[in-house]
Amino acid sequence: MEPPKRPLWGWPGLANLAYAYGVLGPPLLVWFVLIYGGADYLTGLHDFRVRLHLAVELGIPFVPAMVVFYNSMHLAYLIAPFILRTRPEMHAMAVTWVLITLVAGVVFLLLPSEDAFPTPPDAALGPWRDMFRLADQANLRFNSFPSMHVAWAIVCIDVYTRSAGWLGRLCLWSWGTGMLLSTLLLHQHHLADAAGGVALALFGSRLVYPRMLDRFRRGQL
Repeated sequence: MEPPKRPLWGWPGLANLAYAYGVLGPPLLVWFVLIYGGADYLTGLHDFRVRLHLAVELGIPFVPAMVVFYNSMHLAYLIAPFILRTRPEMHAMAVTWVLITLVAGVVFLLLPSEDAFPTPPDAALGPWRDMFRLADQANLRFNSFPSMHVAWAIVCIDVYTRSAGWLGRLCLWSWGTGMLLSTLLLHQHHLADAAGGVALALFGSRLVYPRMLDRFRRGQL
């Protein structure tokens, strides 16, 4: 196995950091809100739903403490410029996020589904109540399959591990696994949703990202 070509973590430079957060970040946020929120709104206009979960999944335990892993997904993309430290890498990742969000939005409309778990009462949440309620509200009502939470988390992890040694890969994939499991143990998603999110993430990280990176490096985009 080839050693990593550079350290996993590093300072991108103030200009690149400002570019990532100030230039690329806002349009990505707007795009996500439009696609995710728009799909949720359109699905809410009709009653057609597709059941994608099994009855046995309703027995999955509820573990409110997993909200820590769940909310750490935001950190996964916030650290991007410290790992993807060049403009071509940033651009390639931005295009990847845009495309997987678009694909998910189309699937949301074609296969509208929703979480079958009941909303947990405050007594079941304990000290995690506020964190859980905030995350639950951000998920809106529909848009279950594929899980965008899993897709965005895993696409980040899979791309980041390209620059990591064995220890870094172990830590990153442990984190990614925790984020994936949190969607199930918080009853935010079902198995099909998580599997769909992984498939979408791998499409982005292993097909879209490397092709976009090559094109940006060659100045073709």
